[in-house]
Amino acid sequence: MLDSSRLPNLRTAQNLSMNLANEKQHYISKVLLRRFKSSNKPLQCYQLASQTWEEKGIDRLCAAAGYNQLLVPGEETNNALEASISRVESLLPNTFKALEVAAHEGMPTKLLPEIYRNLWSYCSFLKLSSLFSKASAVVSFLTQLNMELERGHYALWSELRVPGEIIEGFRQEYRAGGRVIIQAQNVLQLIYRLQFERLLNVNYLEFSNADWSICLSPIDLPMSDIGIIQVQLKDLNVNHYLLPIGPRFLLEGVFHHDLSKNSVKTTIRGFEMTMEEAEYRVDCICLSSVREVICADKNFDIGRSLERAGSNGLEFAKIVNPNLVAAAGVLNVSRHYSFKCVSVDDYRRFVHSFILPN
Repeated sequence: MLDSSRLPNLRTAQNLSMNLANEKQHYISKVLLRRFKSSNKPLQCYQLASQTWEEKGIDRLCAAAGYNQLLVPGEETNNALEASISRVESLLPNTFKALEVAAHEGMPTKLLPEIYRNLWSYCSFLKLSSLFSKASAVVSFLTQLNMELERGHYALWSELRVPGEIIEGFRQEYRAGGRVIIQAQNVLQLIYRLQFERLLNVNYLEFSNADWSICLSPIDLPMSDIGIIQVQLKDLNVNHYLLPIGPRFLLEGVFHHDLSKNSVKTTIRGFEMTMEEAEYRVDCICLSSVREVICADKNFDIGRSLERAGSNGLEFAKIVNPNLVAAAGVLNVSRHYSFKCVSVDDYRRFVHSFILPN
């Protein structure tokens, strides 16, 4: 077992204006949510657990107290992450306007560099702050640690400043059938913040090298409560990203696992989806949602979309306890954490306490 008293790579929030504890923080920005709201009408939100509709205003949607903050007893509330997200969100109105214009063009549209940079940044923040990314942060963190023990390359272990002799001890236990887990107070929020900072540049590079399109839909589109949706198309060896930016506008990105097929683009394609293409995307949006599907009105048969998605083989991993994930930010985090090796069965039970595979 290894115990550490140092929490690595977490920025402080000194001199930041948004530094009050437990303020409500959105993991999908109000700027985007407003684009789905009809004038003087609430949004209609389909509750997946109860299979009922509920009216909600913008302030109640995709938000939780202290969602992105870090509370360490005896220290100032750390809201550096929320401040960074807010800076990116402030530029979104111009970005969405440029994308709408591009959707109606009959040829690829050249975007200003600052528009593309804001698009890549926002998609990165949106993906990493989603309920799913927060719930799966511990899983991805442990997956990398154990994979490094298997391969003998220790990038994350070194980043955590674990001594070489300790790493070797864990490697011997791994070879004997053990698997490393982490123990800490409020480990979910602790590793969410750590993984966010570690993976932000990686996701930015992926989005900056993706091939983007802005699509016009023949039917209204809902929004998933995870924001941007990642669909793994294994037969094509690509990640397919879907982000509705309005009831009739869908932003799509394609990133090839074969990195030689990717490049930074300066233009974006606009095209009109067929009805079949639009229905497939609606099914993806509905099935990817964690707690609710967000709609401008009730003209959706969510149950039918979910059935169709299942029959077409669409799958998304599931969060075990979404309410716990949303509330993790208001719980204290300790700077002390420890690693230990457990059996494969115990490891599987530990990671499945956060995410259930599809």
